[in-house]
Amino acid sequence: MTQSCQKLFRCSASTGEFLLCETDSKVKDDKNELIVGPDELSKEFPDILAGKAFIDHSMAQLDSSSKFGAMVIRIDSFNIDSFNHKDEVMENNHAVDILSDVAKTIDAVCKIENRMWGLLDCDMFGCFISEKNGDFCLEIAKKIQKNLVGYRNETVTIGIALYPTINFKKSRILDNARKALDHAVFFGPGSVVCFDVVSLNISGDRLYQKGDIKEAVKEFKTALMLDPSNVNVHNSLGVCYGILGSFEEAIEEFETAMRLDPKEIMALYNSGLANKLMGNKDRALERFLEADSLKKDVFEVVLQTGRLYAEMKRSEKGQELLEKAVGIKPDSGPAFHYLGECYAAADMMDEAAKAYKNAIKLNPNDAASLSALGFLFDVQGENPEIAVIFCEQSVKVSPENGLFRQRLGKLYLKQNRPDDALKEFEKAKELGY
Repeated sequence: MTQSCQKLFRCSASTGEFLLCETDSKVKDDKNELIVGPDELSKEFPDILAGKAFIDHSMAQLDSSSKFGAMVIRIDSFNIDSFNHKDEVMENNHAVDILSDVAKTIDAVCKIENRMWGLLDCDMFGCFISEKNGDFCLEIAKKIQKNLVGYRNETVTIGIALYPTINFKKSRILDNARKALDHAVFFGPGSVVCFDVVSLNISGDRLYQKGDIKEAVKEFKTALMLDPSNVNVHNSLGVCYGILGSFEEAIEEFETAMRLDPKEIMALYNSGLANKLMGNKDRALERFLEADSLKKDVFEVVLQTGRLYAEMKRSEKGQELLEKAVGIKPDSGPAFHYLGECYAAADMMDEAAKAYKNAIKLNPNDAASLSALGFLFDVQGENPEIAVIFCEQSVKVSPENGLFRQRLGKLYLKQNRPDDALKEFEKAKELGY
């Protein structure tokens, strides 16, 4: 969702339609067991603290501080995933040597003044610098990186956060530094980043990708406290509201993003989609067409505009755009499915069957296309056994779809299977069909 590190469009897993910016690389989940740690460093640093003990000690020391900086320092080449188990890591002298040399570098810089440092994780150190501003912390971070070269050819990536920052409590600052570290990952090994709105945007995106939409909303709202005019954050917050079904709030965020940047195509598209889901088809079409005017032949825009034209009984225009959509992305099963619907509505049954077959070829578990193709075979009076197989498979894939069960019931009835038909009709009725 960071504008500088994105692919323009990505469908969300939750709806298959809402869009977000996609970051170019995946950030690491910092939940490694502390399997290379203070035991390996105790000879050189007998008083070293690690994990919660280090954090609790530092917070107690900073209790009276009106301002301080926190740094999280990750060893770029120390890939714990390359080891199979704890014993293998602890016996690996190379890993311990790297850890030790980075610790020596940090200690040499930190002992000049009263700066606290310790081990946060198997590949990560933490550092607190009292009564200093961001420029000073940045200077210290770069000094650590530079001095490390004197020990070995290694790099570290560093995230920095400051207290005070908006309404964050002191205990949250180290967490903010971790988010800045995740932000720094996008710039490659050896980068340094100070916590900002983009750090929160990336953090919100991670929560969104994990499916924790409500927490993502909180993160994006916090980001807007840092920068109320950030277009990407407004769009991302709107997407979250859309996933939660709060379409009016979603549209408000998309419209805000568009006011801030009238050429923001993602916000235009998302506003159109949210309006479509609310039944505001004319408004939705207006937004889709605006998005298309900014950038031609964007697949999602073409696809949804074609669908909307078809729903508005403007089948000729819908067919034109859906044919363009499958041309832009011939590996899209949904595009072929919607094109099949458009052909069927125009009584172009052979073309519809071909489109549905393409959709099923791309996704054998496309229940909607399976059911539609079975229904189409029945209407055409051909392949009754195959029609039943398709409709049975659609119900197997989506047993809670009343339409699919109704279609299957009709086929059973035609095959003189009244008991099976009755079962499907009763279930369809139970499901509201």
